[in-house]
Amino acid sequence: MELLTDHSLIYLSNKLDEYIQKFGNEHIKRYMGFYEGIPTNYLKDIFSIFHYHFNHLFKHMNSRVSSGYYTADESRSLIYWCEQLKTVESNLKGTKYEFETDAYYAYIIEQCEQFLEYYRGSKIPDDFSRIKITENAPIFIIKDSISITTKNQKVSFSLKSVGTGSYATVHKYKDDFYNRTFAVKKADKNLTEEEYQRFKIEFEVMKKLKSPYVIEVYNFDEENRQYIMEYADETLDRYISKNNNNLEGSDRINLVRQILKAFIYINSKNVLHRDISTTNVLIKKYEELKVIKISDFGLVKRENSSLTNINTKIKGSLNDRKLEVVGFSNYEAWHETYALTRLIYFVMTGKMKIGSFENDEFKKFIKTGIADDETKRYQSVEEMQKAFNNIAHTFR
Repeated sequence: MELLTDHSLIYLSNKLDEYIQKFGNEHIKRYMGFYEGIPTNYLKDIFSIFHYHFNHLFKHMNSRVSSGYYTADESRSLIYWCEQLKTVESNLKGTKYEFETDAYYAYIIEQCEQFLEYYRGSKIPDDFSRIKITENAPIFIIKDSISITTKNQKVSFSLKSVGTGSYATVHKYKDDFYNRTFAVKKADKNLTEEEYQRFKIEFEVMKKLKSPYVIEVYNFDEENRQYIMEYADETLDRYISKNNNNLEGSDRINLVRQILKAFIYINSKNVLHRDISTTNVLIKKYEELKVIKISDFGLVKRENSSLTNINTKIKGSLNDRKLEVVGFSNYEAWHETYALTRLIYFVMTGKMKIGSFENDEFKKFIKTGIADDETKRYQSVEEMQKAFNNIAHTFR
C-alpha cells in the first residue's frame, strides 16, 4: 500500500478510483506489463487503462475507415479519453511523474480531435489512414533527463520521448551549448544478454558507417545502457502519410534515389540491414531539402557474426515471409531488394498493400523486385537502382 504523502499521489489515487467506478477494473492488467518501471502503482494502472481504451477505440476506428463514419458512442468515448489524457498530463507536469505519449499515438490523437463530433458520430476524413495499433510496447513514458559533461561541467537536459520499439526507447533533447537537438536510444531494462549485445552491435555498426544517408552515432554509455545519436525530424511513414496528397512525382523519385544510394553504401560494407520498414527510414529536414536517414541496425547481418541465429524472429515489416521457412540467418541480398521494393512502392504510391500501378513499367519494376523466384529478383541494390532510373521518367 502506497502512502499518500504528496499531492500527485493523492491526485492519481483519486483518478484511478474514478476510472474504476466508471469502467470497472477488468482491463487494468491488460497492458500493465509494459509499465513495470513506473514509480507508482497508481500511474501504472492508469497507463494500462489508457492503453486499453485507446487501442480498443482505435481498432474500432480502423473497422470504420472504409465506411467513412465513426459511430456516435465511440466518438464520445474517444473524446472523453483524449480529454482525460490531457488532464492527467497537465496535472503531472513538473512533477516526478511527468510523462509523454508515444509520438505516433500523440499524432493520431491530434488528428482524431480535428474531426470527432460529440452528438452525431464523426465523418472520417478521406485521407485518414488505418491506425497502427501498438500491442507490444508502452505508449506512455515517464519524462527523463540526460547529463552531459561540457568543458568539465555536467549539465542536465530534459528528455522527450519520440518513439518506442521492441528493444529500446528513443528520446530527444535540446543541447543548449551546441544549440542542436540530439537523440538518445535507451535499451529496455528487461533485455536478454543476447538482445543487449545486439543493441551494442547496432551502435558499433552505425559508428563505422560514414554516409549522409545513415544516422550518425556519437558515444555509448555502458552504465546507462544508451547511446547518443543524430536526431531526425520524422519517420518516412509519417512524412509520406501526412504529405501524400501534395507530393509531386519528382519529390518521391528523389526520396527513392536517396534510399537506393543509402543501401548501396550499406551493402558495400558487407552489412545487410534485415529490418527495412517505413519507420526505420527517417527524414531530416534542412529548410527545403529532405534527406533520407537509415536507422535501426539492431538486426544487421554481418560477415562472420555469431549473433545470426536461424531461429531469430523475423521483425522487418516488409520482409519476405519465405524467410520464416529458410531461416533468418539465410537472409541474402535478394531479400534486401525484396523489402526495398515494397518500401519504394510505399514511397511512390503512399500505400502499403501492393495493388494499383502508375504505369506498366512501374508494375514490371515492382513485380521483378518481389518475384517468388529469388533468382529472378534484383540481385543487388545497384541492379535495382539502374532499373529504377530507367523508369523514373515515366512518372507524372
